[in-house]
Amino acid sequence: MDLITKLFDDLKISEDLQDIATTLAPFVDLEFFTDGSYDSTNSQAGFPMGYGWTTSNLFNGNITYNGSLQFFPSSTKAETMAILTALVVCPEFGKIIIHTDSQAAIDSFHKSKNLHTISPRRFNKINNNILWSSIHFIIKSLSLKVKLLKVKAHSGHQFNDIADIQAKLGRTQPIPTTIIHDHLPNQTITLNWNNKIPLDKDVRKCVGTILNYRRLDNHLNHASLESIKNDTKNLLINWALSSKWFNYNGRNDTTSPLHTKDLKWKIRCSTLTLPTLDILNRNFPLLIKDRTQCLSCQNHVETNIHLWECSDNYELIKSSFIQMGDILINLLKSHADRLSLVISDSIKYSPTFRWAYRSEPIHPTAFLLLKSYISNDLLGIFRAHINTMKHIVKLIMPYMHQCSILIKIHIWKARNQKWKALRDVWGITKKSFTKYRDIFSRNQRIAAAFNRPVVIDNNRDMERGYINPFNDFRNFKLDKDFYLFYFRHRIFYIVVLSFHI
Repeated sequence: MDLITKLFDDLKISEDLQDIATTLAPFVDLEFFTDGSYDSTNSQAGFPMGYGWTTSNLFNGNITYNGSLQFFPSSTKAETMAILTALVVCPEFGKIIIHTDSQAAIDSFHKSKNLHTISPRRFNKINNNILWSSIHFIIKSLSLKVKLLKVKAHSGHQFNDIADIQAKLGRTQPIPTTIIHDHLPNQTITLNWNNKIPLDKDVRKCVGTILNYRRLDNHLNHASLESIKNDTKNLLINWALSSKWFNYNGRNDTTSPLHTKDLKWKIRCSTLTLPTLDILNRNFPLLIKDRTQCLSCQNHVETNIHLWECSDNYELIKSSFIQMGDILINLLKSHADRLSLVISDSIKYSPTFRWAYRSEPIHPTAFLLLKSYISNDLLGIFRAHINTMKHIVKLIMPYMHQCSILIKIHIWKARNQKWKALRDVWGITKKSFTKYRDIFSRNQRIAAAFNRPVVIDNNRDMERGYINPFNDFRNFKLDKDFYLFYFRHRIFYIVVLSFHI
C-alpha cells in the first residue's frame, strides 16, 4: 500500500488502486490484458490519452481499471501506464502475465530492464523513462515475476476488447494520472518544463521541438509575413505537408541545377521575397529611384502580395488554376481509392479552384497555392478520395511540383517579360545590379539608405530578424498543439528547465 502512495500524487487514484490491491492480495498468479488509447485529433471530450486493463483469470469476477494521461501524448505512453497501474496492484511475489497489443511497449520493457547499467545520457533518450523507472521499481519492490505477451489487436479476443473499451473510457477521467518520480532510484535527473511538466522523453528531440516552435514564431513575426501569419491563425495552412513540400526534390538528380532553381522559387514565394519592384527599390534605390508602380496595372506599388492580387493578372491566374484543376481531376481519377464518380465536383466546388471555374474573386486558399503553401483545403480534396496519408503524400508532392512550375512559367515569366522591357527603357542591365557596389560609392549608398522612408507599425507585437522557415516541422501536430500554445499563450516557448537530482 505504501508503494502506491509513494508513486501516485492524487488521493482518489491512490485510494482506488489500494482497494484493488486489497482485493487481489490473496492471489499469486494473475493475468492482465492492458491497452492504451490515443486520440491524435482530440475530437472527443477529455484527454488525448487513456489507458485501461482487466484481469482475465479470476473466477468470481474480473476487475477492470482505467485512467487518463495528459502530457506528451502517444499510444505507447498510454499502453505503458496501463502496464504500470496493473503491476502496482499485484501482491508480493506474484507471478504476472500481461497481454498487450503493443510490441513497442514490450520492446521498451526489455530495453529498459538493466537501468543500473545504462548511462544517464542513454537513459534520458528512452521515451517514457519515468514510467519505465516506476515499472522496474515496482517489480523490484514487490519481487514480481513478470512476462509480457503480444496479443493481436482487434482480433476479437474477449479480454483484449474489454481492455480496449476501458482505455477509451479512460480518456474521459477528469483527473489525469501522474507519477511522483523524485524518489525513484534510477531517476537520477529529471528536466522539468516550466517547473511543471517532467520531460520523460528524448531530451534533445523534445528541446529541439521547442526551438523549432521558436523559429517558426520568429518566421511568422517577420514584418513582410503578416498575411501568412493570419492564414496560420485561420487554420488555412497545413504546415506539416508544407514542410515536406519545402524539402521535396522533384528532379531525378540531387545536385541538379534545376532543383536549385526550384528551391529558390519555393523559398522566395513562401517568404514573399520575389524580386518585385518594391524589394528591388529597397535593395537598389539608386537604380530603381522609387519607380515601383505595378508593371501591369500601373495603379499600385508592385509587391509580392499585389503581384497575385493585381486585377490585370486575374485572367492569367484564373486560366492557370483551371489548368491545375484539370490536372488534379485526371490525377485523382487515376489513383482514387473511393468516390471516383464525384472527383470533378470535389475539385470544382472546393475553395481553391471553384472561383476559377466560376470567375469569382480569388479565394485565400488559392493565394496560398500561389505562394507555394499546401492548404488544408487542398489536403481535404485528396483525403476525400485517397485512403492513406502515405499515398496522399506520394501524390501531392509531384502535383505541387507541377503546379509550381506552371505558376512560374505562366505568371512570373509573363511579369518578367514586362520588367525586362521596362529595364531596357531605363537603361539598366543585369550588370547594373551585380556591380551595384562598384558603380555607386559607399557615400552614395549610405545617403540613399538614410533618405529611404521608414515605415513604423506600432500595432505589431514584435519585430525580429528573418528566420528561414525550412526547418523540419513535419512531425508536429500543428493544428492540435502549436495553434493552441502559440495563439493562446504567446510566450509558451520561453521554457524554464529545472533539474531534480
